[in-house]
Amino acid sequence: MGTNDLTKKFSKATVATHWLTSLLILILFPLGKYMERLGVHEKMGLLKIHIILGMLVFILTLIRTFTFFKHERPENLKTGSKLNDKLAVWIHNMFYFLLFAISISGIGTLILGGYGEAMQTGGLKMIKSIEEIPSLKFHSVTAILLMVLFALHVLGVIKHYVFTKENTLRQIR
Repeated sequence: MGTNDLTKKFSKATVATHWLTSLLILILFPLGKYMERLGVHEKMGLLKIHIILGMLVFILTLIRTFTFFKHERPENLKTGSKLNDKLAVWIHNMFYFLLFAISISGIGTLILGGYGEAMQTGGLKMIKSIEEIPSLKFHSVTAILLMVLFALHVLGVIKHYVFTKENTLRQIR
């Protein structure tokens, strides 16, 4: 019933970075939302975990970007609708943009907010208030946009299953 050639797969490096990044995002987002409600003293241990996992996402995004362009990849999926086809490409491209943006804003927050220095010295008084860290708001908004795209991506996979009877996950496993 489907019209796409699903025998062509992404490279093993792309597949590995796709799934590992997805898992890390599903850990980082609720962890970040939980930390928003905590005071500075309570969040420092969790913040270290958040930073390490966030840096992993950044490194994986760099690797995935490199492998995406270096290795042959399947053609973009066709849905029968030019608008849907363009939307799918736009969503995939926005993932890269948002992953870089959230990583850079996270690094900015770490530096501009005084968190890095506080972790090195143990002096929590160096940490600025939330209102004084411009990159933190951008980081939060980017996280929400990333989760919206994540949901649209999952809905797209489900749509292919339901309407075209195509198991598009075959290409990325």
